[in-house]
Amino acid sequence: MSAVVQLKPRVELAPQEETAAQRRVRLGSRALDWLFTGLLGLTLIILATALVTMVFYKGEFVRIGPDNAYLGGGPANSIAFSSLPLAHRLIYCLVGVVRAAPIIMLFWSLRTLFRLYAAGKVFEPENGRSFSLIGGWLCAYALSPFVCHLFLSATGYEIDKNWAHLASLQAFILGLLVLVIGQVMRVGREIEEDRKAFV
Repeated sequence: MSAVVQLKPRVELAPQEETAAQRRVRLGSRALDWLFTGLLGLTLIILATALVTMVFYKGEFVRIGPDNAYLGGGPANSIAFSSLPLAHRLIYCLVGVVRAAPIIMLFWSLRTLFRLYAAGKVFEPENGRSFSLIGGWLCAYALSPFVCHLFLSATGYEIDKNWAHLASLQAFILGLLVLVIGQVMRVGREIEEDRKAFV
């Protein structure tokens, strides 16, 4: 005994025409993709320049004191960064990388998110992951001054002790909010997929 199964031919759906709102989102997202790509590149150039300056520059133009770093001069209690021993300068290079890494990764994640939007992907799982990463990197950016302060004070290399800023607290709270939004987006996507599976 055999059963005959008739399959219906696959119907190709015509692509839906892009609405004015979708076009605005796509074009705005493309512009933000370019913006964050530029900011990412600029941040990498600034970091590389700072690291080279900290290691190789010999002069008085870059100074560091108990409450800040200075370019082109500084208060009487500041010293030329080049006068520090090499080990001390290398430690500050490490601190610079730790402080810059969350900013670099934040711009990378923002660029990724807006590339998804520019490609027409708005409620995909990748969007929720990108939102969560953005929130995580904002939190890391907020915590990095404190972590570096703990490391420098424990090793005795701390000169600039001005690490507590209100902007860090604001960035941390914003990071938590964005992190939760990313999780909500992912849960919403899972609920939508489950609902489609029952239809």
